[in-house]
Amino acid sequence: MTPADNDPAAAQEEAVYRAPENENTLASLAMPLAESVLVITQGITVFYGILHSSRATTEQSDFYRVQYRSFMQNEGNEWQTLEGEEAHYHAVYNCAWVRVDHPSRSVTFGPKNGISPSDMMRGTGVDTFLFAAVINWVKMYYPEYAVSPGMVTMPSGASEDDKLQRHAFYASQGFSFEWKDELQRSGLYFRDKVSRLIGVCSLPHLQSFTGETMLLSLAEQDQARHALQRKVDLMEARSASLQAMLAKERSTTQILLGILVLLLLIGTWAVI
Repeated sequence: MTPADNDPAAAQEEAVYRAPENENTLASLAMPLAESVLVITQGITVFYGILHSSRATTEQSDFYRVQYRSFMQNEGNEWQTLEGEEAHYHAVYNCAWVRVDHPSRSVTFGPKNGISPSDMMRGTGVDTFLFAAVINWVKMYYPEYAVSPGMVTMPSGASEDDKLQRHAFYASQGFSFEWKDELQRSGLYFRDKVSRLIGVCSLPHLQSFTGETMLLSLAEQDQARHALQRKVDLMEARSASLQAMLAKERSTTQILLGILVLLLLIGTWAVI
């Protein structure tokens, strides 16, 4: 028996300083929550992918993760089903998560070195969308928890523009950001409370559609198709009626022409 078993205060102190649970373990426990369709427009190319959310809860932790995988692309009205690495869920690429630790009343965002878009998704803003999604979720449930500092390491050869973009990425969501060295090779993003974060993605070329939205869209398309089919049927009926009238007029013309020729022949015979 430990001292904590007899001392409630010691037990509480032990719980407070318990190490956070490993995010990989929590990810393995996560159960699916929902799936939706994410549409990303890049010039004439439109990407269609699946947005998958999952959650794991334990006595100590709450874990929420959002992942994106590409499914199809439409370029110049040519459809292509995507395959390979882009068409799979990853633990690092196109993924964002947040781990809630109840004893310390704090949250940690991941992946550990920031959200990394896959090669095809670079520059599309999918990393901003995923980050905003997990921020919005944790704000809903744990607004008073603190945000544990996260470390960001810049790759070797990163330009000043790359560093400014990384700083702006976190600042745009309400984080404070500090470089830890003069060469700005690593930095920390942090905030005192979750409620002070923003959790908004206002990129017009990214649109998320739930199952209900997709069904409504399919219903509207089906109604529009039926309306168009009725118009086509009406036009075909009118065309058939015009064809019949034209055939009748042609037949009448041929009969009149035959009568005229016959009259001319009779007149010629009469003269002879």
